[in-house]
Amino acid sequence: MISPSPRLFRFGAAWGAALLLLAAGRLAARNAVVIQADFGGAVMPGVCYSVSRELDIFTVQPLIPLYDIDAAARNLIYTAPVWPAGTVFVSVVDPGVGTKRKSVVLKTRNGQYFVSPDNGTLSLVAEQLGIEAVREIDEKVNRRPGTEWSHTFHGRDVYSYTAARLAAGVITFEQVGPLLEPKVVKLEYPPATVEHGVATGMIYTSKGLLGNTASLIDRQTFLKLGLKEGDEVAVTIRHAGQVAFEKTIPYVRTFGEVPIGQLLLFINSSGYVALAINQGNFAETYNIDSGKDWLLSVRKQ
Repeated sequence: MISPSPRLFRFGAAWGAALLLLAAGRLAARNAVVIQADFGGAVMPGVCYSVSRELDIFTVQPLIPLYDIDAAARNLIYTAPVWPAGTVFVSVVDPGVGTKRKSVVLKTRNGQYFVSPDNGTLSLVAEQLGIEAVREIDEKVNRRPGTEWSHTFHGRDVYSYTAARLAAGVITFEQVGPLLEPKVVKLEYPPATVEHGVATGMIYTSKGLLGNTASLIDRQTFLKLGLKEGDEVAVTIRHAGQVAFEKTIPYVRTFGEVPIGQLLLFINSSGYVALAINQGNFAETYNIDSGKDWLLSVRKQ
């Protein structure tokens, strides 16, 4: 049974914590704060507890790679959909801290709140969950007292403080600050394509704990190839135009359908084509990274 006392929860995937609390009926009473960042420590949860000891606070583990706004955007859209309306997310991947980039709270159409620098981090939640409204944080009101001189730790002084005040009901969304246009800074991702029986898409992550390599070839695009589970697929990965990996791999439903140590191509839990080694690390084994100059191509063998 989950104790009724306020606690700081750390889970490998924050959605697991959400499901546990939903089962216990605790999220109906108050809103949770979910924190992701490219640094560790207990400072931001501490700021939240200084606002209210009654908050449930979760930190997403493992950490987002340093300065990786793309990873922050992807992790938000992976984590957010399983949490209920009213949840307040804080994302601090902020290489432009202290500059003129805006500090905002985005309210999505499903009633969640996202506190973050407007630097592209909110791209995917805005696109997939929809924008109800965006407000700029008024730092004259929503800044931790006594930190007006500080310009390099907005995660501590502005974002976690504002998120906790919003989650605890100390302020309403309207009291965050002035209303902005309903848009955020967008990251540009090249769309997946299918030409002459070959599906191609950018590799967007190879840095996860499991070492799986995932692309932006979505399930619907992949299905245009007419492949069935069990088919052999010709796979090519190019880095800056040069072939970095090329093999024929089985397309299967899940890891256990190939022997331990064997390669597989599958549709991951986010609905995109991914490569893995059963109980191994694909990215590390084959030295595969991610980004706009890393492309995955697949075709039926």
